[in-house]
Amino acid sequence: MTTVAASQAPPRAVTWAPRLLRPSWRMWLVYFPLCLFTSVLAISTFDVRHNGRPMPTASNLAMGVWLVGLLAAAALHWRRRWPEALVVATSLVPLIFPLDPVPSLIALGSLLVRRVDRVAGVLIGLVTVSTYVAIWRDSRGTSIQDSFFQTLWSSDTGARFEPLSWWVVALITAGLVVVCVGLALLIRFRQGFTQASARVEDQQVVVDALSDEVGRQAERERIAQEVHDALGHRLSLLSLHAGALEVNAGEDQRVADAAKLLRVNAQQSMVDLRSLLAVLRQPDSPDVAAVVPTLADIASLVDDTVSTGVNLVSTVQIDGLGGLAETTSRSAYRITQELLTNARKHAPGIGVRVLVRAAPESGVQIEVANHLPAEAALEFRPGSGLDGIRHRVQALDGDFRCFVDQRRVFRVAVRLPWVPEGSVREERR
Repeated sequence: MTTVAASQAPPRAVTWAPRLLRPSWRMWLVYFPLCLFTSVLAISTFDVRHNGRPMPTASNLAMGVWLVGLLAAAALHWRRRWPEALVVATSLVPLIFPLDPVPSLIALGSLLVRRVDRVAGVLIGLVTVSTYVAIWRDSRGTSIQDSFFQTLWSSDTGARFEPLSWWVVALITAGLVVVCVGLALLIRFRQGFTQASARVEDQQVVVDALSDEVGRQAERERIAQEVHDALGHRLSLLSLHAGALEVNAGEDQRVADAAKLLRVNAQQSMVDLRSLLAVLRQPDSPDVAAVVPTLADIASLVDDTVSTGVNLVSTVQIDGLGGLAETTSRSAYRITQELLTNARKHAPGIGVRVLVRAAPESGVQIEVANHLPAEAALEFRPGSGLDGIRHRVQALDGDFRCFVDQRRVFRVAVRLPWVPEGSVREERR
């Protein structure tokens, strides 16, 4: 049920914990090595500019600044939890220390994948300033040994150059920021497109299901109309003629009683027909389900069968009917009704024994037995009635058997599992 699922859901703080502890392959295989490499380049050129000549080993100051860059690179691991704070922190590092802006560009890209608004625009400006300062600091070098961006013009270690102009620094800054923002927006667009495609597929499944249901409903309406026009008219005429025969029977009480029984059964058939048509048109309506007979109506079914002249011996034992699923109870009634109709049709004038037991411990048991007519063969082929019962029982995960024993008794045994009404409601929810 929905309420149970909500109560069992872990709080958001708990769901974040595994995400923080779970390593990100992109972080440790791409971002961290890239930031580590660019930090080493920034520190090496800074050491040359600071000391005026190449040093055999890095100075203590350079190592301290490199540790700051290392921490900035490692902080990218939390770029999804605190994106805004991380962009600000990594942007301040190049403003204070002679380090490169790569961590701040990565943090900005991760932020833009998740949000594009005024806050993101302000942070883009901050990262742009930080990137410009870092590139401007590096561009003050006059050789490829004390300036990384001088390597764009020459590879001669002894060559000397003028510091880069401000507009060249601005172009390099704009290019880096544009590439970062463009890649982030591309990833954001692809993620949005994937999510939209998934939603479209889900909606298409719903539309297909609704289309199928509309088609089935139209077919049910057509069948219901055909059944109503064909059987309804004939049953009305049958009831009308039976009533006329009952009135004109005169002193013959047997004819009057037979006509009355015929009229009552015709009227009851009209009621059953309307109920079945309602089920056919609106199978899920609770009002429709209420008029469908259940095991509670077995006594009426037995009485109606006896009133037709069938010699019937019945045993009905039902316990805890209120806790049985309506689907199982209605199916058990229809199975019993079909078995009695089948016995009356194929063994007229022969006694029938019916047993109906229902209890939570044993399930629903239905047994019907009658002797075969003298001319009937022991070998038989199940007709549409028995096949329909078999399919109904199999749909409910029950057991069905029909056979003729050595005493020429035709026996049908059905067992349906007891399905509590409460469990059915939970499945529907």
